Amino acid sequence: MATLITKLVLNNFRNFDYKKFDFESNQVLFYGDNGVGKTNTLEAISVLGRNLSLRGDDLEEMLQLPNSVHLSNPFSNFTIYAELKNHDYIDNIAVKYDKNIRKKTYEFNGEIASSKRQSDLKNYLVNFIFLTPQIEQLFILGKSYRRDYLDKIVCDLDLTHQNRLSDYQKLLKERLLILQKYRNQSAGEKWLNIVEHKIAEIGIAIAFARIEAIEFFNKAIESFASNFPKTKLLVKGEVESEIHDNSALKIENLYREKLQINRQQDLENFRTDFGVHRADFDAIFSDKKSLATRSSTGEQKAMMISITLARAKISANYKNFPTILIFDEIISHLDNQRKIHLFDEISQTNLQSFYSATSQDLIPTNFQQTMQKINI
Repeated sequence: MATLITKLVLNNFRNFDYKKFDFESNQVLFYGDNGVGKTNTLEAISVLGRNLSLRGDDLEEMLQLPNSVHLSNPFSNFTIYAELKNHDYIDNIAVKYDKNIRKKTYEFNGEIASSKRQSDLKNYLVNFIFLTPQIEQLFILGKSYRRDYLDKIVCDLDLTHQNRLSDYQKLLKERLLILQKYRNQSAGEKWLNIVEHKIAEIGIAIAFARIEAIEFFNKAIESFASNFPKTKLLVKGEVESEIHDNSALKIENLYREKLQINRQQDLENFRTDFGVHRADFDAIFSDKKSLATRSSTGEQKAMMISITLARAKISANYKNFPTILIFDEIISHLDNQRKIHLFDEISQTNLQSFYSATSQDLIPTNFQQTMQKINI
């Protein structure tokens, strides 16, 4: 059975000093005027998950701002508490953040988790898969946004991918600092060689993980029946393009050579111009055989819904992760037929889903009875 959130309690989070929600359905709509906290509520839910939150903001930015204009500082801590149903290990979870010690702590089933316990349980947290107005425009945003989304897809399938990405970014920063510190001096050569070797090694692992995940995703999405356009995802990058034709060892050697050749250029620009951090992501609109980046806005939005639903199905059915969907203001931009298709497909997955909209009237009539509607 699908994992459900049955209760949510917020303390000092964004615009809420205290707010409690009881969820009686696996389809929940938050509705109300702009600025009342609909997206904030969805963000709070997403903070309970295994990956980055809805907005990807720092935790400190989520602290409630004081109502009084005479107070200059936000509150120093917040708590998000939720009760879960049909989860194998977690009955309730609390995420707490304390600004004074800059620390996030978890409580699982009423007990504060040690750092090791948090690390052990992180992979059992709910996989929240969300679609927001910004993500809906993914194919007209910059390359870095598309690459980040590509890595979200990989993280759905590979629980160690986020650790690789974090380690890789730290190594890139370390390399640039070495280049800056020693410039053209030979004193830093040995250190630089070690760091570049690690960059190449992890970079190759990231590239292989991306290719494997996308190939798996494409096979899975082809098997899904959907009223939304089927898509074929593509990874576009100098490193990734070498994978089908060369061994990992050969690509790693090429990677290191390229980093070495580019040292002076990277020092002058203070950025690393070659590597998996420069890759791009695109998709083919299967019906028209056209790239998403060249498709109409309406086609791009439909493709993003298709990709989001496929991610959820893969997470729940292939990986057997506890999975919940979040749609922020998406239904406001769909015509009635698209809405019916969306709710039909989500109903078939049996996954809990949370939505936000300015009005409950945006829900098609035949889904009004099964949708829990909460005015904020």
